[in-house]
Amino acid sequence: MKRPVAALAAAVAVLVLAGCGSGGGSKASDGKVQVWTSTDVWGSVARYVGGERAQVTSAITSPSQDPHDYESTARDKLAVRKSAVAVYNGGGYDDWAQKLVTGDSGTTAVDAVTVSGLDHGHDPSFNEHVFWSLPTSIKVADVLAADLAKADPAHAAYFRANARSFATKIGALTTRARSIGVAHPHLSALMTEPVVGYLLSTAGIADGTPATYREQSEADSVSAVALRAATTAISTKRVQLVTLNAQTSDATSAVLQNAADKVGVPVVQVYETFPAGEHDYLNWVLSCITTLQRALS
Repeated sequence: MKRPVAALAAAVAVLVLAGCGSGGGSKASDGKVQVWTSTDVWGSVARYVGGERAQVTSAITSPSQDPHDYESTARDKLAVRKSAVAVYNGGGYDDWAQKLVTGDSGTTAVDAVTVSGLDHGHDPSFNEHVFWSLPTSIKVADVLAADLAKADPAHAAYFRANARSFATKIGALTTRARSIGVAHPHLSALMTEPVVGYLLSTAGIADGTPATYREQSEADSVSAVALRAATTAISTKRVQLVTLNAQTSDATSAVLQNAADKVGVPVVQVYETFPAGEHDYLNWVLSCITTLQRALS
Protein backbone atom coordinates (compact mmCIF):
# COMPACT_ATOMS: atom_id res chain seq x y z
CA MET A 1 0.00 0.00 0.00
CA LYS A 2 1.04 3.60 -0.41
CA ARG A 3 3.31 4.87 2.32
CA PRO A 4 4.81 8.29 3.01
CA VAL A 5 8.34 8.83 1.71
CA ALA A 6 9.42 9.42 5.30
CA ALA A 7 8.44 5.88 6.12
CA LEU A 8 11.21 4.61 3.86
CA ALA A 9 13.71 5.80 6.41
CA ALA A 10 12.21 3.38 8.88
CA ALA A 11 13.53 0.54 6.76
CA VAL A 12 17.04 1.33 7.93
CA ALA A 13 16.10 0.99 11.60
CA VAL A 14 18.00 -1.60 13.57
CA LEU A 15 16.37 -4.98 12.99
CA VAL A 16 15.90 -7.52 15.71
CA LEU A 17 17.52 -10.83 14.87
CA ALA A 18 15.12 -13.70 14.35
CA GLY A 19 14.45 -15.69 17.46
CA CYS A 20 15.90 -13.13 19.85
CA GLY A 21 14.56 -12.57 23.33
CA SER A 22 14.26 -14.91 26.23
CA GLY A 23 10.87 -16.27 25.21
CA GLY A 24 8.00 -16.08 27.63
CA GLY A 25 6.85 -19.64 27.11
CA SER A 26 3.34 -18.25 27.50
CA LYS A 27 0.50 -20.71 27.09
CA ALA A 28 -3.27 -20.41 27.00
CA SER A 29 -5.40 -22.11 29.60
CA ASP A 30 -5.69 -25.16 27.32
CA GLY A 31 -1.90 -25.54 27.16
CA LYS A 32 -1.47 -24.15 23.66
CA VAL A 33 1.49 -21.89 22.96
CA GLN A 34 0.34 -18.33 22.33
CA VAL A 35 1.64 -16.68 19.16
CA TRP A 36 1.08 -13.11 18.01
CA THR A 37 1.57 -11.88 14.43
CA SER A 38 1.33 -8.42 12.94
CA THR A 39 -0.77 -9.56 9.95
CA ASP A 40 -3.13 -12.37 9.06
CA VAL A 41 -0.67 -13.49 6.37
CA TRP A 42 2.04 -14.35 8.89
CA GLY A 43 -0.70 -15.59 11.21
CA SER A 44 -1.64 -18.26 8.68
CA VAL A 45 1.97 -19.42 8.38
CA ALA A 46 2.12 -19.62 12.17
CA ARG A 47 -1.05 -21.73 12.23
CA TYR A 48 0.43 -24.17 9.74
CA VAL A 49 3.42 -24.68 12.02
CA GLY A 50 1.68 -24.49 15.39
CA GLY A 51 -1.31 -26.57 14.34
CA GLU A 52 -3.43 -27.74 17.26
CA ARG A 53 -0.72 -26.84 19.76
CA ALA A 54 -0.72 -23.07 19.14
CA GLN A 55 -3.19 -20.25 19.60
CA VAL A 56 -2.50 -17.52 17.05
CA THR A 57 -3.68 -13.91 17.28
CA SER A 58 -3.13 -11.39 14.49
CA ALA A 59 -3.42 -7.61 14.74
CA ILE A 60 -4.38 -6.93 11.12
CA THR A 61 -7.22 -9.13 9.91
CA SER A 62 -9.03 -6.92 7.40
CA PRO A 63 -8.02 -5.82 3.86
CA SER A 64 -9.07 -2.30 4.81
CA GLN A 65 -6.24 -2.06 7.36
CA ASP A 66 -2.90 -0.77 6.07
CA PRO A 67 0.10 -2.46 7.74
CA HIS A 68 2.27 0.59 6.97
CA ASP A 69 0.29 3.05 9.07
CA TYR A 70 -1.67 0.85 11.47
CA GLU A 71 -1.75 2.17 15.03
CA SER A 72 -1.38 -0.52 17.67
CA THR A 73 -3.97 -0.77 20.42
CA ALA A 74 -3.89 -1.69 24.09
CA ARG A 75 -5.31 -5.06 23.04
CA ASP A 76 -2.32 -5.61 20.74
CA LYS A 77 0.10 -4.78 23.53
CA LEU A 78 -1.61 -7.21 25.87
CA ALA A 79 -1.62 -9.94 23.21
CA VAL A 80 2.12 -9.52 22.63
CA ARG A 81 2.80 -9.60 26.35
CA LYS A 82 0.90 -12.89 26.69
CA SER A 83 2.64 -14.52 23.73
CA ALA A 84 5.67 -16.76 23.73
CA VAL A 85 6.46 -15.93 20.10
CA ALA A 86 5.65 -12.87 18.01
CA VAL A 87 6.11 -12.54 14.24
CA TYR A 88 6.30 -9.27 12.36
CA ASN A 89 7.38 -8.49 8.81
CA GLY A 90 10.13 -5.95 9.42
CA GLY A 91 11.94 -3.89 6.81
CA GLY A 92 9.87 -0.79 7.56
CA TYR A 93 6.62 -2.56 6.65
CA ASP A 94 5.15 -2.71 10.15
CA ASP A 95 7.34 -0.59 12.41
CA TRP A 96 4.54 -0.33 14.97
CA ALA A 97 4.73 -4.12 15.41
CA GLN A 98 8.50 -4.11 15.74
CA LYS A 99 8.24 -1.53 18.52
CA LEU A 100 5.60 -3.60 20.32
CA VAL A 101 7.56 -6.83 20.12
CA THR A 102 11.04 -5.52 20.86
CA GLY A 103 9.65 -3.64 23.84
CA ASP A 104 8.71 -6.93 25.50
CA SER A 105 11.80 -8.90 26.50
CA GLY A 106 9.71 -11.91 27.50
CA THR A 107 8.51 -12.61 23.95
CA THR A 108 10.65 -14.27 21.30
CA ALA A 109 10.68 -12.03 18.22
CA VAL A 110 10.72 -13.28 14.63
CA ASP A 111 11.54 -10.60 12.06
CA ALA A 112 10.65 -12.01 8.63
CA VAL A 113 12.90 -9.64 6.69
CA THR A 114 15.87 -10.59 8.85
CA VAL A 115 15.03 -14.27 8.46
CA SER A 116 14.75 -13.85 4.67
CA GLY A 117 18.33 -12.69 4.23
CA LEU A 118 17.13 -10.58 1.30
CA ASP A 119 17.90 -7.13 2.69
CA HIS A 120 21.55 -6.43 1.86
CA GLY A 121 22.86 -3.03 2.95
CA HIS A 122 19.51 -1.66 4.11
CA ASP A 123 18.71 -0.20 0.67
CA PRO A 124 15.80 2.29 0.95
CA SER A 125 14.38 0.80 -2.27
CA PHE A 126 14.37 -2.70 -0.78
CA ASN A 127 11.13 -4.59 -1.44
CA GLU A 128 9.84 -5.36 2.04
CA HIS A 129 6.93 -7.53 0.86
CA VAL A 130 8.83 -10.71 1.74
CA PHE A 131 5.63 -12.64 2.46
CA TRP A 132 5.43 -13.10 -1.33
CA SER A 133 8.88 -14.70 -1.28
CA LEU A 134 8.17 -18.44 -1.15
CA PRO A 135 11.65 -19.34 0.15
CA THR A 136 11.18 -16.78 2.92
CA SER A 137 7.90 -18.35 4.02
CA ILE A 138 9.74 -21.66 4.47
CA LYS A 139 12.52 -19.98 6.46
CA VAL A 140 10.01 -18.26 8.74
CA ALA A 141 8.17 -21.55 9.25
CA ASP A 142 11.44 -23.23 10.24
CA VAL A 143 12.27 -20.48 12.74
CA LEU A 144 8.77 -20.68 14.15
CA ALA A 145 9.09 -24.44 14.59
CA ALA A 146 12.32 -23.97 16.55
CA ASP A 147 10.88 -21.22 18.74
CA LEU A 148 7.66 -23.10 19.41
CA ALA A 149 9.72 -26.15 20.34
CA LYS A 150 11.54 -24.06 22.95
CA ALA A 151 8.22 -22.88 24.37
CA ASP A 152 6.72 -26.38 24.31
CA PRO A 153 9.53 -28.99 24.20
CA ALA A 154 7.11 -31.89 24.54
CA HIS A 155 5.72 -31.14 21.07
CA ALA A 156 8.96 -30.16 19.35
CA ALA A 157 8.74 -33.02 16.84
CA TYR A 158 5.16 -32.04 16.01
CA PHE A 159 6.13 -28.43 15.19
CA ARG A 160 9.09 -29.50 13.06
CA ALA A 161 6.96 -32.02 11.16
CA ASN A 162 4.40 -29.29 10.44
CA ALA A 163 7.13 -26.99 9.14
CA ARG A 164 8.41 -29.75 6.83
CA SER A 165 4.88 -30.36 5.54
CA PHE A 166 4.45 -26.64 4.90
CA ALA A 167 7.76 -26.53 3.01
CA THR A 168 6.65 -29.44 0.81
CA LYS A 169 3.45 -27.60 -0.12
CA ILE A 170 5.39 -24.42 -0.85
CA GLY A 171 7.64 -26.50 -3.09
CA ALA A 172 4.63 -27.57 -5.14
CA LEU A 173 3.50 -23.94 -5.46
CA THR A 174 7.02 -22.93 -6.52
CA THR A 175 6.95 -25.51 -9.30
CA ARG A 176 3.59 -24.23 -10.49
CA ALA A 177 4.80 -20.61 -10.42
CA ARG A 178 7.89 -21.48 -12.45
CA SER A 179 5.70 -23.10 -15.09
CA ILE A 180 4.47 -19.61 -16.00
CA GLY A 181 7.91 -18.57 -17.17
CA VAL A 182 8.32 -21.84 -19.07
CA ALA A 183 5.02 -21.30 -20.89
CA HIS A 184 5.63 -17.57 -21.44
CA PRO A 185 9.37 -16.88 -21.70
CA HIS A 186 10.79 -13.34 -21.82
CA LEU A 187 7.80 -11.75 -20.10
CA SER A 188 8.09 -8.38 -18.37
CA ALA A 189 5.64 -6.83 -15.92
CA LEU A 190 4.97 -3.35 -14.63
CA MET A 191 4.05 -3.29 -10.96
CA THR A 192 2.07 -0.30 -9.72
CA GLU A 193 3.63 -1.22 -6.37
CA PRO A 194 6.27 -3.94 -5.81
CA VAL A 195 3.88 -6.14 -3.84
CA VAL A 196 4.34 -9.45 -5.70
CA GLY A 197 7.84 -8.78 -6.98
CA TYR A 198 9.31 -11.88 -5.38
CA LEU A 199 6.59 -14.15 -6.74
CA LEU A 200 6.98 -12.73 -10.25
CA SER A 201 10.71 -13.37 -10.03
CA THR A 202 10.04 -16.99 -9.06
CA ALA A 203 7.68 -17.23 -12.03
CA GLY A 204 10.40 -16.03 -14.38
CA ILE A 205 8.69 -12.70 -15.07
CA ALA A 206 11.09 -9.77 -15.27
CA ASP A 207 10.43 -6.43 -13.60
CA GLY A 208 9.85 -4.03 -16.47
CA THR A 209 8.74 -1.14 -14.26
CA PRO A 210 10.58 2.03 -15.36
CA ALA A 211 13.10 3.09 -12.72
CA THR A 212 11.64 6.58 -12.45
CA TYR A 213 8.23 5.14 -11.62
CA ARG A 214 9.55 2.36 -9.36
CA GLU A 215 11.35 4.87 -7.15
CA GLN A 216 8.09 6.71 -6.48
CA SER A 217 5.60 3.86 -6.58
CA GLU A 218 5.01 3.72 -2.83
CA ALA A 219 5.15 7.47 -2.21
CA ASP A 220 2.08 9.62 -1.68
CA SER A 221 2.21 10.84 -5.27
CA VAL A 222 3.92 10.06 -8.55
CA SER A 223 5.44 12.77 -10.76
CA ALA A 224 4.15 13.43 -14.27
CA VAL A 225 7.50 12.27 -15.68
CA ALA A 226 7.34 8.96 -13.81
CA LEU A 227 3.72 8.37 -14.78
CA ARG A 228 4.51 9.10 -18.43
CA ALA A 229 7.34 6.58 -18.35
CA ALA A 230 5.01 3.94 -16.94
CA THR A 231 2.18 4.57 -19.42
CA THR A 232 4.66 4.53 -22.30
CA ALA A 233 6.02 1.17 -21.19
CA ILE A 234 2.46 -0.15 -21.30
CA SER A 235 1.27 1.51 -24.52
CA THR A 236 4.36 0.33 -26.43
CA LYS A 237 4.00 -3.12 -24.88
CA ARG A 238 7.51 -3.13 -23.47
CA VAL A 239 5.69 -4.84 -20.62
CA GLN A 240 3.19 -7.60 -21.23
CA LEU A 241 1.55 -7.62 -17.81
CA VAL A 242 0.50 -5.08 -15.18
CA THR A 243 0.02 -5.95 -11.52
CA LEU A 244 -2.16 -3.56 -9.57
CA ASN A 245 -2.50 -3.39 -5.80
CA ALA A 246 -6.19 -4.09 -5.22
CA GLN A 247 -5.99 -2.48 -1.79
CA THR A 248 -4.90 0.88 -3.19
CA SER A 249 -7.30 2.86 -5.34
CA ASP A 250 -6.03 6.20 -6.64
CA ALA A 251 -5.74 8.28 -9.78
CA THR A 252 -2.37 6.80 -10.73
CA SER A 253 -3.69 3.25 -10.64
CA ALA A 254 -6.68 4.29 -12.75
CA VAL A 255 -4.43 5.85 -15.40
CA LEU A 256 -2.28 2.73 -15.64
CA GLN A 257 -5.32 0.45 -15.72
CA ASN A 258 -6.79 2.51 -18.55
CA ALA A 259 -3.51 2.47 -20.48
CA ALA A 260 -3.36 -1.32 -20.22
CA ASP A 261 -6.99 -1.77 -21.24
CA LYS A 262 -6.47 0.34 -24.38
CA VAL A 263 -3.75 -1.93 -25.76
CA GLY A 264 -4.94 -5.24 -24.35
CA VAL A 265 -2.20 -5.73 -21.77
CA PRO A 266 -3.62 -7.95 -18.99
CA VAL A 267 -3.99 -6.46 -15.53
CA VAL A 268 -3.86 -8.66 -12.43
CA GLN A 269 -4.99 -7.38 -9.06
CA VAL A 270 -2.81 -8.47 -6.13
CA TYR A 271 -3.01 -8.16 -2.37
CA GLU A 272 -0.58 -7.63 0.50
CA THR A 273 -2.94 -8.88 3.19
CA PHE A 274 -5.71 -11.42 2.76
CA PRO A 275 -8.74 -10.27 0.77
CA ALA A 276 -12.17 -10.71 2.32
CA GLY A 277 -13.01 -14.37 2.83
CA GLU A 278 -9.43 -15.62 2.58
CA HIS A 279 -7.66 -17.00 5.65
CA ASP A 280 -5.10 -19.44 4.27
CA TYR A 281 -1.60 -18.56 3.04
CA LEU A 282 -1.23 -21.50 0.66
CA ASN A 283 -4.64 -20.88 -0.92
CA TRP A 284 -3.79 -17.19 -1.24
CA VAL A 285 -0.56 -17.89 -3.08
CA LEU A 286 -2.21 -20.51 -5.29
CA SER A 287 -5.00 -18.08 -6.16
CA CYS A 288 -2.48 -15.46 -7.29
CA ILE A 289 -0.52 -17.96 -9.38
CA THR A 290 -3.73 -19.23 -10.98
CA THR A 291 -4.87 -15.68 -11.75
CA LEU A 292 -1.54 -14.93 -13.42
CA GLN A 293 -1.80 -18.10 -15.51
CA ARG A 294 -5.32 -17.27 -16.65
CA ALA A 295 -4.45 -13.67 -17.48
CA LEU A 296 -1.55 -14.76 -19.66
CA SER A 297 -3.29 -17.67 -21.37
